[in-house]
Amino acid sequence: MDIKERFKEKIERINAALRSSLSSIENERLRKAMLHYPLAGGKRLRPITAMLVADAVSGSGERTIPFGVSLEMVHNFTLVHDDVMDNDTTRRGMRTVHVEYGLPEAILAGDALFAKAFEMVGSMAIDGESKSQLTTLLAKAVLVLAEGQQMDMDSEKLDSVSSEAYLKMIERKTAVLFSAAAQGGAIIAGAPEALQESMFEFGRLIGLAFQIRDDILCLSGDPVRLGKPKGSDIRNGKKTLIVIYALETLKENERARLRGILGKRDASEREIDEAIRLIEAAGAIDRAQRVAGEMIGKAKILLDDLPASEARNLLRELADYMISRDS
Repeated sequence: MDIKERFKEKIERINAALRSSLSSIENERLRKAMLHYPLAGGKRLRPITAMLVADAVSGSGERTIPFGVSLEMVHNFTLVHDDVMDNDTTRRGMRTVHVEYGLPEAILAGDALFAKAFEMVGSMAIDGESKSQLTTLLAKAVLVLAEGQQMDMDSEKLDSVSSEAYLKMIERKTAVLFSAAAQGGAIIAGAPEALQESMFEFGRLIGLAFQIRDDILCLSGDPVRLGKPKGSDIRNGKKTLIVIYALETLKENERARLRGILGKRDASEREIDEAIRLIEAAGAIDRAQRVAGEMIGKAKILLDDLPASEARNLLRELADYMISRDS
């Protein structure tokens, strides 16, 4: 599925609201730094998730757009700061914010996106209780994100990480915004608490699967389509589920060789290719893909809690996309 074509109209409305919300930033350099990633063609998966859930509950998807924009702002603020912490130089096929505009500007841009996210929620024309719920949901998500990022950085210094620890980390670093998107859509649509919780779990599962697929694409995807160098996770020493599975399976000498390349910032293309061959030979990529597929299967069962509708069908398509995408 071409996600941008499938949800073209929704993406256009989200993008228009995003640009409009940042037009109030008077300083041109700061505004450009804040828009650097959002205008680079993201898929808007989190706002779309919120919109589809609200549509499926009560046909109120349009009302989620400000909240969806706030999710995009949080997502992009974390990308700006993550790139600084990882010292990455490219994202989405272009220079990262701190490379293009400078480190101080990148920090400011991230901070401003964070502030704008909460301003968007505060300006929503919804009842006070729902607005309070969304504000709390977003604040908790940001705190969980920070914890996930710290866990990710900590894992780079460890010789080994368990699959349970990895899943706990990506639940915090990646899945939490999908959870917030799905639950937020349900809140805006006036769903009962039980359905809100069900949609939170739906978001968690598709978010986990999304990140596992992202890790797979970092090794086997097209660097041009992905907009980042092949094997960047290997150079950064990321203990992804794929790497964990490979280290569990490889022979001692192969395991030692893979460990020798992991985290080597100046690893050559030949070394990266060697690491990928070892990982593939261990069956780690296929195993991780199966795990992600199981998560999507569980997520789609949760959609049975929603009334039958086109929006529910689209949520199923969106869930499947998380593990079939190639960029």
